[in-house]
Amino acid sequence: METRTQTSQPSVIVVGAGIVGIACALQLRLAGCPVTLIDRGEPARETSFGNAGAFAISDVMPLAGPGVLARVPGWLFDPLGPLAVRWRYLPSLLPWLVRFVAAGRSTRVATLTRDLAALLGRVNADYAPLIEHAGIGRLWRRHGALTLYRCEREFQAAAAAWAYKRAHGVQWRKLERTALANASPRVDQAWQVAVEVPDWSHVDDPYLFSRGLFDAFMREGGRFIRDDVLAVGRDAQGRLGVDTAHLGRLPTERMVVACGIWSDRFFRQQHYSVPLESERGYHVTLPNAGVPLHHFLLCASEHFVILPMADGGLRLAGTVELAHRDAPPDWRRAHILIERARRILGPFDTADMSVWMGNRPSLPDTLPVIGPAPDLPGLYFATGHGHLGLTLAATTGALLTEHICRGRASLDLTPYRLTRFSAGGGMAD
Repeated sequence: METRTQTSQPSVIVVGAGIVGIACALQLRLAGCPVTLIDRGEPARETSFGNAGAFAISDVMPLAGPGVLARVPGWLFDPLGPLAVRWRYLPSLLPWLVRFVAAGRSTRVATLTRDLAALLGRVNADYAPLIEHAGIGRLWRRHGALTLYRCEREFQAAAAAWAYKRAHGVQWRKLERTALANASPRVDQAWQVAVEVPDWSHVDDPYLFSRGLFDAFMREGGRFIRDDVLAVGRDAQGRLGVDTAHLGRLPTERMVVACGIWSDRFFRQQHYSVPLESERGYHVTLPNAGVPLHHFLLCASEHFVILPMADGGLRLAGTVELAHRDAPPDWRRAHILIERARRILGPFDTADMSVWMGNRPSLPDTLPVIGPAPDLPGLYFATGHGHLGLTLAATTGALLTEHICRGRASLDLTPYRLTRFSAGGGMAD
């Protein structure tokens, strides 16, 4: 991948230095655009710091897929369950939940699965040149993933979903106990069945990975400014730019808002109604666990994952908590993952463990917002990726770079438009 040093490409400001913003900035710079990346904090120190490290290419079905809605009421009454709601927050969350239920209709699931699969099917191809260019291939583990089931009956309950995924391009194979033991000897014999997805991959330190892409952006002549962006849009003379807390107004020809959950400020400024909510995720990092793992592990029944990190370390992550982004963390949701992981891996060392909580920007139909603003030429949004932020960062950057530099992306961006939500609270088809 070569950088164009002399170019007529437009100047671009990218607001937000998480993994999505970094990937957008790097690809725009490699395409020859003068790029300024702005964030109020250090790059990759917010939600991108603590994610589960997965390129989750098999997650082609929306969160409100078949069978999920029937289990939601029981989960909501369990504060440590796979999906929890802070009840004080429920009144303001109800519009999001209504749309979430609407996304579970069979016709919507079919459409949303098609649109998610269109993005996820190109993830590895979009990431590969960026990773090579940044020189961080050592962090990319292309070993596949194992989804674990206790018994054949548990697997059969999910078999239709796996068949649906296969119909949308996800390659997988079922492993019985002997094959599972050969693939991952540390998995306890209580787990009798697994599904292996060979094209699933992970990075063994999401923060170092994100910083590696950021460092590549800086080496290519990108500019980073640490400042708080107060507003985006056009000034009285019609010039596009951002207003910052300390540097004043910075003009640009194009602008990408990639601020994760904090993008809602800019939606409101432009009077766009986008149901962006915080899907809070927790993790436990165990740097001295002493458990060498080859595959990324997903526990189907308890809805959490085990990320193999360097030198036998582990990161345990998962579950969803819907609450205000500033609500105090419920650290029980992190600590409970330790006992669940021990039921899979047996004993491990918890010395020097740390816990973390992050706010993932979630939309009720699981699709991100990718593309231009409807009535403000030059303004683009890249947010709402939920649990697929790391997974879809390179693809998001590739599509926006095509649109900004060529006027059109190689994939139709209509399904990911921010105007897809109707004013009445449902979703436009």
